[in-house]
Amino acid sequence: MAAPHTILDHIENTLKALPLHGTPDELYAPMRYILTLGGKRFRPLLVVLAGGMYGAAEDTLLGGAAAVEIFHNFSLMHDDIMDQAPLRRGQPTVHHVWNIPTAILAGDGMLVKVYEVLLGAVAPHLLPEVLTRFNRTALEVVEGQQLDMNFEGRNDVTEAEYLEMIRLKTAVLVGFSLWLGARLGGASAAEAQELYLAGERMGIGFQLYDDYLDTFGDPALTGKQPGGDIRVSKKTWLLIHTLQHVAEGQKHEALAWLHDKTPARANNKVAAITALMAQAGAHSACQQISEAYYQQGLHKVKDLGTVPSYRTAIEELAGKLMQRTS
Repeated sequence: MAAPHTILDHIENTLKALPLHGTPDELYAPMRYILTLGGKRFRPLLVVLAGGMYGAAEDTLLGGAAAVEIFHNFSLMHDDIMDQAPLRRGQPTVHHVWNIPTAILAGDGMLVKVYEVLLGAVAPHLLPEVLTRFNRTALEVVEGQQLDMNFEGRNDVTEAEYLEMIRLKTAVLVGFSLWLGARLGGASAAEAQELYLAGERMGIGFQLYDDYLDTFGDPALTGKQPGGDIRVSKKTWLLIHTLQHVAEGQKHEALAWLHDKTPARANNKVAAITALMAQAGAHSACQQISEAYYQQGLHKVKDLGTVPSYRTAIEELAGKLMQRTS
């Protein structure tokens, strides 16, 4: 197999070659912009590695990989608007460079492009199955995003509810990436489903660790505003755990900060809630549960596929994601 960095180069070249041009250019320029911001590209890489597990040539999987990355960036474009995020990968978000209406329309256009790319990347006999699975995944991502927004107005969100939300918002697309690669590579429906479930487990672990980095990571490395989730009062696993494990007086203090939306006090809000999280041991507990989900995913992968080198590459990629600093 080609080295992962070589596969990533091929994915980048495929993304650069996408027909993201037209009139008016104000619609297409934001699509090109967000795709040039980089990112880990681990979802499209999983498509290629999963297909390689079953003997598929890497170049036959690049279209499916590109479709997954376009959809992911579409969701980020709209997510940034809802989170009022100023930065994405250390650069201004699309709605800050252009404006909110343009970012919404560009995101809509990217979703249409996903279907266009899939139509050219998937064999006719697999197309109904792939589109059905993609539609379900896309709708689940939107459901997860709505749940995330709903949670902002609640103080009684449970850990179980939060885990289900991130399964939908984040993990199902990781699962779909492995499933798509496997099916394009010739895996049986049963084996592809096992890879899908492995991706879900790893995706939950990835998102939990992402939440950890948002609060406890180095902003210079994450490329995000420090404490971004706290600033918008998101109910993350860290916060839910903290509210359940601090004294009643401290819980009231945390809730008071969550209701404080004063921009001038945002840094104080981040500092106060981060301190309570650390006091409650939420940072170490989050790392532990993240690792547990990651291990569950790895366990499902270990006996699948016919080309061990690709399976090993998936395991190594997952390990790096769980040790990342950004």
